[in-house]
Amino acid sequence: MKRRILFWVGMFFLLVLPEVVAAKSPGFYVGAASCDITPDRPATLAGQFATRISQGVATPVTANVVAMEWVDAEGKSDYVIWVSLDVAVISPDFSIPMRKAFQEKFPQLEPKKLILSATHAHSTPSLTSRDNYLVRDKGIMALKQYVPYVTERTLLAIEKAWESRTAGKYAYGMDFAVVAYNRRAIYADGRAVMYGNTNDPNFRAMEGMEDHDIGCMFFWNAENKLIAAIVNVACPAQENEGSMKIDSDFWHPVRTTLQKKHGEDLVVLGLCGAAGDMSPHIRYRHAAEERMRELRKLSRTEELARRIVAAVENVWEVVEERREVPSVMRHLYEEMELPERKITEADYRRAVSEAERLEKVAAESQDGGASNGSYSMAKWHRRIAERWEKLSTNPNPTYSTCVHVVRIGDTVWCTNSFELYTDFGVQMKARSPAKQTFVVQLCDGLAGGGTYLPSERAMRGGGYGAIIQSNMVGAEGGQILVEKTLELANQLFPKK
Repeated sequence: MKRRILFWVGMFFLLVLPEVVAAKSPGFYVGAASCDITPDRPATLAGQFATRISQGVATPVTANVVAMEWVDAEGKSDYVIWVSLDVAVISPDFSIPMRKAFQEKFPQLEPKKLILSATHAHSTPSLTSRDNYLVRDKGIMALKQYVPYVTERTLLAIEKAWESRTAGKYAYGMDFAVVAYNRRAIYADGRAVMYGNTNDPNFRAMEGMEDHDIGCMFFWNAENKLIAAIVNVACPAQENEGSMKIDSDFWHPVRTTLQKKHGEDLVVLGLCGAAGDMSPHIRYRHAAEERMRELRKLSRTEELARRIVAAVENVWEVVEERREVPSVMRHLYEEMELPERKITEADYRRAVSEAERLEKVAAESQDGGASNGSYSMAKWHRRIAERWEKLSTNPNPTYSTCVHVVRIGDTVWCTNSFELYTDFGVQMKARSPAKQTFVVQLCDGLAGGGTYLPSERAMRGGGYGAIIQSNMVGAEGGQILVEKTLELANQLFPKK
């Protein structure tokens, strides 16, 4: 009997104790996983005003997870679980029940350590009620079915990533690729038009700068196997934004190409940088670009993927042998209230007038305004009237949002919940204390998620994306967001 007790005590020290010690040992631990979140039946597709019901699947849509933990010399731990989803936006309709389910499944983990981000794919199932689609077909996967569907599958991927953590290493770097183009044309009279015609005598310039950075970070497990790659591209995944099929856009060929070279189980997180005024659609030199694409015999999404993968491989060649344990990893999270963009009486009157016109169009439409978008556009304008009416009781409204700032070694990751104009993202990169800065938009919407946050010059030019209907927060709030993000980043890089 005594020998049997000693045997089991010995087995405990051999089998259990090493895991306990490993979890407390100083170092960096990383795990990764992916899951398919493609609906098993037709669904409403996000990204347009018109109601679209999916007619098949062009490419799967996925949730991709990297779980990172850092343990310092005193045994204190910090961690982040980053989830990138092939969806248009992260709204409260999804993030609130997702975090609640996360807390129930992982009571030992903090929900604030979970970062949810969207690739901003425009032909993926809708995850927000704010899309205002008119759906009469009971056979489709509606929001109330899709949210728990995505939540359940994503939680299993999180569990796999977290439980598979091993002592790991990372490497990072950057290259460049022309994936996004500024999509706002400026004309002689000062107007700005999203996707405005550039072959026009009155065309003068594209409104803003473009960000062609391709930021990369790679992760290896204890066996020196590459398990995950994070790719940060300042471009929404909307080349196929008008498709009637479920489509993760250029991220699908990016993933499959990288997996073909580095292993089929490589987890690739696509993260969308500050790109509220950017798009993969060609804005000028169209004929020349299309000629080259045709000569290569590639689709447009394959061409974009070719450019991204080339940049990733350029980084890989340089940093593969530079893998290391990061010197530190720290995560800061902060919720804040930004001033809402003020609605004027003129804004209110124009919105009401346009809403009434569109409601009439919808009423005269055979399908109630679903296919021509008049139904959802009318509601888009009506929201301005609702906001105006609330000003009588709250003349200085604010918009709830949050940011994550994560330091990994000499890099920093900065998130926001908006379609953030590129000017703000470049400010963060230019003024950051880190050697390399990753900016990620469309993360963790607290209030609505996914509204445009325009630059000052965009607000002067007007047009979709910069008018009051497109915004909850204006340039003033955008600058506050920049300053607060940089303040947090500087806390993580104290001056010696």
